[in-house]
Amino acid sequence: MTSPTARNPAPISPSPSKHVDLLILGAGWTSTFLFPLLKSHNLTFAATTRTGHGIPSHLDSTIPFTFNPEIEDLEPYRSLPLASHILITFPLKGQGQSTRLVESYDRVHDQDKITSNWIQLGSTGIWKGSSWQDRHSPIDLSNPRAIAEEELLALLGKRACVLNLAGLWGGERQPRNWVSRVAKTKEEVRAKGAVHLVHGEDVARGVVGCLNGGREEVGGERWIVDDLRGWEWWDLILGWSGDDNNIGEEKPEYGKWVLELMEEEGVKALPRDREKLGRLLDGREFWVKLGIVPVKSLLG
Repeated sequence: MTSPTARNPAPISPSPSKHVDLLILGAGWTSTFLFPLLKSHNLTFAATTRTGHGIPSHLDSTIPFTFNPEIEDLEPYRSLPLASHILITFPLKGQGQSTRLVESYDRVHDQDKITSNWIQLGSTGIWKGSSWQDRHSPIDLSNPRAIAEEELLALLGKRACVLNLAGLWGGERQPRNWVSRVAKTKEEVRAKGAVHLVHGEDVARGVVGCLNGGREEVGGERWIVDDLRGWEWWDLILGWSGDDNNIGEEKPEYGKWVLELMEEEGVKALPRDREKLGRLLDGREFWVKLGIVPVKSLLG
């Protein structure tokens, strides 16, 4: 005889009853800007890391959680609190991962009768065009991250949005320190065009904006999030070339290289004309929808 337990599997245990406004899956660099802003807005939150370690100056501990798309085990999700909004900071890739994450969380919380909204942080690297690109421009649909993001939007509709972030900077991440990595030679400097950035503080403001009444405005869509500026690598490199604390320890002659390149290519003054800078990003729509503007810039 088949036992009652076999005929009727035990219900999934719900996660802790505590409810938060925002659950951050993968608390890292971005979260150090997000935690203070959430507190200032009186928004409750919880955060996960792989090990459950604390975040200095912010949290004594986090919730241990590792997303494994290869297994169906719901046990890791039982420690996650019910949340009105869930922020995914780590990349999901390819088909199936977005569905696995969302459905696993929802199955654990199916007794709570509250529908969570999801925000995925992505990258602007999925736009490959060689001129102006906005959020409506074609994306690289062969990109694993783009595939997962499209799946999330198709699965959840207005309950999800994707924030595709430009180059992240702030705190220990300083663009002037990137130069020696992205351009080691004069020819590599020649190839550099535009660079788009967004400060961690403005990423945090954008996320909180999505929570504070902005969900209806941004739900169901992907958005370019940048600082509304198209920076020019030659201009930046020249400006930083005289600073002893900028572009690496070896100090190639970056300023001299930029001047030589200006002579060779007939550039009379920096920044160069936009048509010479390659891909450019138009991120206005996101900030217009939220009714706020980015506040942090390389200009100070």
